[in-house]
Amino acid sequence: MNQPLFQDAQWIFADCDTEEICDLYFEYCTEFEVSDKKKITLVICAYSQYAVYINGMFVNCGQYDGYEDYQVYDTLDITEYVKEGSNELYIGQYVCGADFSTRRKQKPGIIFAMQSDNTTILSSNCSCLSRVNRHFLSKKEKISGQLGYNFEYDATVTEDTYKPSVLAGKEKQLFSRPVEKLLLEPFAAAYLCTQGLFLENKNASCKAERMQTAYLSTCRKETFCDIQQNKIQWSAPKETDADGVYFIFDLQRECAGLLEFTLDVPEKTEVLIGFGEHLQDLRVRSFVGGRNFCFRYVAKKGTQTFFYPYQRMGLRYLQFHVYSKSGTLQAGIRQQKYPLTKYSMPITDRLYKYIYETCVNTLELCVHEHYEDCPWREQALYAMDSRVQMLCGYYAFHEYALPRASLVLMARSLRKDKLLELCAPGLVSVNIPSFTAVFVREVLEYVQYSEDWSLAEELFPVLKTIIEGFAERIADNHLIPLYCGQEYWNFYEWTEGMEGRKRHTEQVFESPFNAFVSDAFLCFAKLCETVAPDLAETYRTFHKNMNLAIHAYFFDEQEKAYRTNENDEKPLHELTQGLLLYINAVPEQYKEAVAHSITSKKFISCSVSMTIYVYEALLQLGETYRAYVLQEIERIWGKMLLSGADTFWETEEGASAFSDAGSLCHGWSAVPVYLFGKYFTDCEGSL
Repeated sequence: MNQPLFQDAQWIFADCDTEEICDLYFEYCTEFEVSDKKKITLVICAYSQYAVYINGMFVNCGQYDGYEDYQVYDTLDITEYVKEGSNELYIGQYVCGADFSTRRKQKPGIIFAMQSDNTTILSSNCSCLSRVNRHFLSKKEKISGQLGYNFEYDATVTEDTYKPSVLAGKEKQLFSRPVEKLLLEPFAAAYLCTQGLFLENKNASCKAERMQTAYLSTCRKETFCDIQQNKIQWSAPKETDADGVYFIFDLQRECAGLLEFTLDVPEKTEVLIGFGEHLQDLRVRSFVGGRNFCFRYVAKKGTQTFFYPYQRMGLRYLQFHVYSKSGTLQAGIRQQKYPLTKYSMPITDRLYKYIYETCVNTLELCVHEHYEDCPWREQALYAMDSRVQMLCGYYAFHEYALPRASLVLMARSLRKDKLLELCAPGLVSVNIPSFTAVFVREVLEYVQYSEDWSLAEELFPVLKTIIEGFAERIADNHLIPLYCGQEYWNFYEWTEGMEGRKRHTEQVFESPFNAFVSDAFLCFAKLCETVAPDLAETYRTFHKNMNLAIHAYFFDEQEKAYRTNENDEKPLHELTQGLLLYINAVPEQYKEAVAHSITSKKFISCSVSMTIYVYEALLQLGETYRAYVLQEIERIWGKMLLSGADTFWETEEGASAFSDAGSLCHGWSAVPVYLFGKYFTDCEGSL
C-alpha cells in the first residue's frame, strides 16, 4: 500500500441528488498554478473509469479495476500538457455502479494529487468543482453481461452548472498500478467497405435491434458519396423515402481500442454506431442474444469530434446509421495495446509459422489491464482461460508482471465457500469450482517460469484456504462430489455433456472435476516444498489417493477408457481421457489404450481451449504422438486460417457458436504457442 502521495487528497464525488448512482457520468474541473515547469505528475484513482484533460488536451484514461480494499492508482506524467502560470485540470468520470464480470459495484468517488519536484501543488478536495455530465443519457442497456452498459450521448443538451464537490466516504486503500499503462495509438481512420440507404424497422425495441433489423439498400458510393482520405462527404437524393444513410467501415484486421469520429451535419441528427468482428449478416451483428453492440449519438448542427475513453471495443467493423441525407463523416478507433515484446520461434514450416504468429496476435489482443478472454464480448479475467494465456505468454512475450498482477487480482476475490469468484474483480451469479482448482496450477506455473517465489509466499494463505476447502469435501471413496445448488456451474468445456448445463441438488461424482482437484493437490504440494515443507507430503498423499479412486470409480474395463459422470453408461469424452492421462491417474498398463481412444477419435472431441490438456498428455507419453498432435494443429488452426481468420476463434464453429455469439478472437485459442515453445521449436511441416 502506498498512500503518502495522497496524504492531503480526499476521496470526493459530485454533489448530485440521484438516488441510484448507476451508469452515470460526471465532470470535475479545477485550476492550478505552475511557476517553474519541471517534471509534473498526476496520481489518480477513480471508480469506475476516468479520463484526464489538461488545458483542453486529452492526457490519458483507463482505470485499473480493483476492489473496495484494493484501489489502484495511476501515475501520469503530465509535464508536456502543462504551461507556466494558470492551468485547468478536467477529469471525466464514468460510474458503472453495478456488478459485472469485469468490475463490481463500489462506492463512487475520485481522488487525485499533483506533484512537482516532490512538492504537492494540487490535491482533490471539496473545492474542486463538479457536476453530472448531462450529455450522457443513462439507458442501462447492457453491451453484455460481462462488459457493462453501452452509451448514449446527446451533444445538444443544456449542461448543469458546476458546484463544489462532496466527500465520497471512501477509505484510502490505495495501491500503485501493478502493470504498465496501455499505449494509446493515434487515431486510425477505418476504410469504407459498403454504403447505402436504410429504412428503419419500426418494430425494433432497442437501438441495437434497430440497427440489426433495418432494411438496407446498397448504393454505389459514386452515386452520392465523395471520399477523400477516408473522409466521406455524402448527399443522398432528397426525395428518397429512406430514413438516412448507412456506412460500414473496415479496420482491416481485428483491433481493440477507443471509438473516435468526426461528423458534420446540417441539423440535429441521430446516429447509431454498431461494432463487430465480421459481416456474416452482410452488416455488423449488433444485436444477438440480448447483447447490444451499439451506441447512440445525437449530433448538434455543424462539425463535431467525439472520442469515447470509457470503454474499449474489440472489433474489426464499424457501422454507422446517420439520420441525415447529407453530411461528412470520418470514423475509426485509437488502438490500446499493452507494451509487449514479441518473441519469434525457430519454426521452419510456413504453415506452423503462420499459426504461431496468428496465435501471438490473438494473445496480444487479449492483454490489457489483465489477461482477458476476448476483446469483443467480455474482456473478463477467468482462471482457466488465463492459465492457457499465461503459459503461451511466457513463450511469446517473456513477460511476468501481467501474469503476477492477474493472479493477485484473482486471489483477492476469495469467497466464503473457499472458491474464487468466476471473474476478477467482477461479481457474478454463478461460479465454476473447477476454475478455482486450475488457479493453483496457474500459481505454480508462474513460479516455475518466472522463478519469483515471492508470489507463492504472498498468496499462500489463499492457496491453503482453497486447498483445505477441497480437502474437507472429500467423501469416503476419496473423491469429491460436484458442488450442488443453482449458483454452481460444473463446467469443463463447450461440448455436449461437459458444459455443465444441469445444476445438481444431490450428490454426484464426475471424473474431470476430481482430476482438476487432484492436480491442484499436487501443485500445492510442490509449492509447499519451498513455502511450507511440513505440508507437502500430506497433499501429495491426497493427490495419489484421489488418482487411485478416480481410476477405480470411473474406468470402463471393456472400453479401456474413463466415464465422465458416474451415471454414464460408457465413456463419452476425449477430454476426460486426456485429463486423466495428464494428472497420471491412468495405471501404466492402460496408458497406451487410453491414448489410442483419443487418437482413434472414438469419443466427443475436446474444444479448442482444452486441447492443451489432451495434447500435452499425449506428448508426455513420448515421441509416438508428436505427428498426431502436429496434424491436429494443422487441422484445427489451419482450417481457421483458410477461413480467413487473422485471429483465432473461441471454438471451431466461429461466429455461429453460442447462438451466433461466438468470438473470433479468444485468448485460450493460442494453445499452439505453448506447444511449439515447449515441444516443437524445431518442427517441420508434415504437409
